Amino acid sequence: MVFIAGKFSADEILCQIPPHTLRIDLQARRWKSDTDPAAAITDRNDNGIPIEFILLGFVPFYGNLGMRDHEEFIRISFIGVSPNHRLLPPRCVSTSIISGKSSQKNFISYFQTLYNNRINVGEVITSTKFVQKSFNERDPVTGADGAKINYNALEFRDRPPSNDEETKLIADISAWLESDGGELVSSALRSNISGANLVELPLGEDHSKIKAVFDEAYPKQIDGTSSKMTQALPSATTAVPSSEAPAPATKATGGETPSPKKPAGKRELTEEQKEALKAAGLDF
Repeated sequence: MVFIAGKFSADEILCQIPPHTLRIDLQARRWKSDTDPAAAITDRNDNGIPIEFILLGFVPFYGNLGMRDHEEFIRISFIGVSPNHRLLPPRCVSTSIISGKSSQKNFISYFQTLYNNRINVGEVITSTKFVQKSFNERDPVTGADGAKINYNALEFRDRPPSNDEETKLIADISAWLESDGGELVSSALRSNISGANLVELPLGEDHSKIKAVFDEAYPKQIDGTSSKMTQALPSATTAVPSSEAPAPATKATGGETPSPKKPAGKRELTEEQKEALKAAGLDF
């Protein structure tokens, strides 16, 4: 593929494959660049700014991504509305991965509410917000409440367009999706993610079977080594050929085998020693 520089139309919608990607950092409560961890959508006080966008679509996945293994993920596709930031380019298709059960539950609930009320997600503005939630650990024996655990999650709300610019953007996106935009969004959602091992979970199908097949093909890792690799390693009791067997270690030599001592040779007495022994009355 050859790229030649050219002008962009003011109303053009961009969608590159792989797409522009934002990472959701729940711990730091901010949207970050997927390629530069130091770049994030923040204010002057380095506080994360919630973003708003027009949702184009989403796809559920299952598998391994980053430090998370054998978990569900939701990849969303959207076009940013606010704030005006370099990491949220206007009229450009972006994608993000929603991880964590609470954030995923909030997103599915948000989508289902719109769908059941016959509201097209592409005709409203989706607002995001980082929230802190908590729960108490329970004693497995007594059932008593234990320590309080705090965690962050992402919430979603919808609002109507607030100005003519947002209204025009929604209209342009709708026309674009009806042409070749739909196929481009689908390709962006299914495009490769570097370092990930994911399988798509089709909507309306039995996900348990898909997960079981994946778990069998890619077992969970234990101490950085998969169970298949662990089974392939030789056990500690594997016999070692006698020619390669190490010599037993000893305390005195620190692991080296001492050489056998040579028997002492017979010593002959001198004539003076013999005379001295005779004088002492000893029989030699």
